[in-house]
Amino acid sequence: MTPAELEQIAMKMRDKGLHSSWNELIEFSNGIVGGLVEAYQALLRNSVASDIKPSIGTRELHMMVQGKLAKALTVLTSEAQVARWESEASTGLAAGQGDK
Repeated sequence: MTPAELEQIAMKMRDKGLHSSWNELIEFSNGIVGGLVEAYQALLRNSVASDIKPSIGTRELHMMVQGKLAKALTVLTSEAQVARWESEASTGLAAGQGDK
């Protein structure tokens, strides 16, 4: 992502924050964080549940994506919250839920 694209996103988020109700901000935040959480948990479940070992390149890519999602979620929330989501993904896998 270029600095100009990041600036555009930041301006849109700032505008949204200045001109939205509290409930709209909660919904907006939930959409962003919720989407990241779903992707992160699906990635975690997939990595644990997979019986087939991915190739080294695929494994490295998988770990990079997982790390970037975790970092983004940590910035938006906290390390403790990300750890809880990891635990929920593991619990869901243990309970046989797997990917939704």
